[in-house]
Amino acid sequence: MKQIKRLCFYIITALLTVFLVACDSSSTSSGDALITKSSLSIGITDAPIDDAKAVNITITKIEISSSTEDEGWEVYYEESEAEPAETIDLLEFSKGNVFKFDSKDFDSGEYGQIRLYLSETAEDNTITLLDDTVHNLDINSGIQNNGVKLVSGFAIKEGVETELTIDFDVRKSIVVKKPNANPPTYSLKPTIKLISNDVSGSIIFTEPAVGNVGMTAGNVFFLYVAGADISGELTEYEVANSEAEVAYENAQSSAIAFVGEDDSGIVKIIFPFLDYGSYDLYKQEFVGTVNEVLTPVAGQAGVTLSADDNGELIITE
Repeated sequence: MKQIKRLCFYIITALLTVFLVACDSSSTSSGDALITKSSLSIGITDAPIDDAKAVNITITKIEISSSTEDEGWEVYYEESEAEPAETIDLLEFSKGNVFKFDSKDFDSGEYGQIRLYLSETAEDNTITLLDDTVHNLDINSGIQNNGVKLVSGFAIKEGVETELTIDFDVRKSIVVKKPNANPPTYSLKPTIKLISNDVSGSIIFTEPAVGNVGMTAGNVFFLYVAGADISGELTEYEVANSEAEVAYENAQSSAIAFVGEDDSGIVKIIFPFLDYGSYDLYKQEFVGTVNEVLTPVAGQAGVTLSADDNGELIITE
C-alpha cells in the first residue's frame, strides 16, 4: 500500500511540474494579471529615389520599450558573433518589398517606442550615385550611438504575430551638405514612419502604355492627404542648399512610375504601407531645367483606401 501511495505521489508531482513549466513558457505574471508572450516581426521598407543607385545602412541593434518608461528597453535584435549586423540597401526594398528580421517573443500589451541603431563606422552607411561614386553618410542621430528613435505607439497582440514595418523615406532623409564642395557631404536625417501591417494597405495606379500622357516610366509622383494645401511645400531644388528644410515635407509617400516586369507595357505606381484614408495624387514636373512643381493628376483626387479593399486598392486609368 505504501508503494502505491508513493507511486501516486511521484506521478502527481511530475504532472504538476510539466503543467507549471508549460504555463511559464507561454506567459508571465504581473501582479494578479497574466501576460501572454506573443510574436513580434519587424521589417524595413523604403520609397524609391531617382538620383542614386544604392543607399546602404548597417543596423546594429533594435530596441522596443513599453508604454511605461520605468520598465525600460528590451532588445529585439542586436549584432553578435552568431548574428552579424545587417547591411541593407534601402533601394532594393521599395514598391512593397520588405527586409524582414526574425520574429521574437515579447509580452503582449502596449508599447511606446522603437530605437533603431546604425553602425558608427563611416563606411557602413553609404550612398552610391548614378555615376558610381560612393559617399559616406554622416548620421545626425537624436540619441547617442547613432540611434534613431521612433516615437509611435504600437500593440503586441495576444495569440497572433504582430507585424510592423519601418518606412525609411530616403527621399526626405538624405540631405546634401555643401553641395558645391568636392566632394559634397551627404547626411542622413532619417524621416521614418512605423506602420502596423494589419491596419495599412497599398494604392496601385496603372496605365495601359508607357507613352500615355500623365504616367510615363521614370516620372515621380507624390501622395498627399485629400484636400491638403500644398502651396507651402518646398521642392528638392529649393532645399538643396538648406539643411534645415525638407522637400515635400507633408507628402504621405512618393513613388517612381515603372514598367511591371510581368505586365507587357503596363506602367505602374505603387504606394505601399499607407494608413487607411483618402489621398490626392500629384506628379512632379519641371518648369525650365530645375524648377519643380507639383501638378494634380486629373481624376485621381480623393482616392480612398479602406479596410474593405483588403489592403490593396488598384486604380486603372
